[in-house]
Amino acid sequence: MLEYDDARSGTFDALREVPDDKIVVLGLVSTKTARQETQGELTARIREASRWVPLDRLALSPQCGFSSSIIGNRISVDDQKRKLRVIVQTAEAVWG
Repeated sequence: MLEYDDARSGTFDALREVPDDKIVVLGLVSTKTARQETQGELTARIREASRWVPLDRLALSPQCGFSSSIIGNRISVDDQKRKLRVIVQTAEAVWG
């Protein structure tokens, strides 16, 4: 499970070191802000990662939990639901 939700996360180049028997869960959806990622953005990032790891060994998730600090993150329940919905929609579009 790797966090790749912002520019600070860097490129996917490190994925070339992933052993062939491992699945990579890409944490592409931020739980820190209400900014809504789109299915198109997420699909493009997954395709980019698939240059290093085959698509059938990739998965998609939020980059962390929605309450990753003691006070939680400033993101509404509705925003959280929208983010989870786009993860499901993207996964269905990419992996069927």
